[in-house]
Amino acid sequence: MSLINKLTAQWNNKSKSAAPIVWPESAFSAEQHAARNTQFSQTYHAYTNPQQAFEFCRAQADEGVVMALYLLALQYEQGDGQQTYLSQALSCYQRAGDCGHPESLFNLALLQLQGQLGKPNAVLAFSYFEQAAALGLVQAQYNLASMLDQGSGCFQDQNKAFDWYNKAAAQGYTQAWQNIAVMYYRGEGVEADKLKAYAWTLLAAKAGVDEAIAAEPEMTQALNSTEILVGKAHFDHLQQGFLAYLPIETRFEG
Repeated sequence: MSLINKLTAQWNNKSKSAAPIVWPESAFSAEQHAARNTQFSQTYHAYTNPQQAFEFCRAQADEGVVMALYLLALQYEQGDGQQTYLSQALSCYQRAGDCGHPESLFNLALLQLQGQLGKPNAVLAFSYFEQAAALGLVQAQYNLASMLDQGSGCFQDQNKAFDWYNKAAAQGYTQAWQNIAVMYYRGEGVEADKLKAYAWTLLAAKAGVDEAIAAEPEMTQALNSTEILVGKAHFDHLQQGFLAYLPIETRFEG
């Protein structure tokens, strides 16, 4: 029996207990979790032997180290080349998520949305994305906005979708720039403004977003010369705020 199978069997036996389990991580404050995560990471990344690293990670997860729980969940989800261990991954992600670990909440959302634990559950996925987004995880903010935009797993609310796209956009999530352009163009979640739509499209195109690159020539052709100048002025203003997220070779192009 492989190491991961042995440890999985131990995990299963522990989880079959009828009494509610009080996980060790519940005893620590956010500051203590941060310190324990730092100490764990320093030791974990010093291992060169994968088996020893796994054993250390598993032992630290048993002690409630949040980062260890997350990394262990990733390994359970990936599996050992013969099978995956999604129920164990789910448990680890949930424990880490309960401690406010945004990446674990995000991965829980993906497991539910993709139906890897059974029937796809968009409602539960939305809840996990919402929690991770509130903790500042940019990819969760974008996915939450997308679900609100489409009414997937929730009531459609394009005003909120626009707000969350903007939060993701502020962190340099370039696909959100294009989605903001589309919402301005269509007047969805925000008052229609074709010049702002043009400016955001230019920004997204400069970042290499395919949809924006394809849309830019047609949008330019639909504007008169004055509108193009105003739209490009909007773009210049946007670009100054997002220079850090643009490819270096494009930052100072006209």
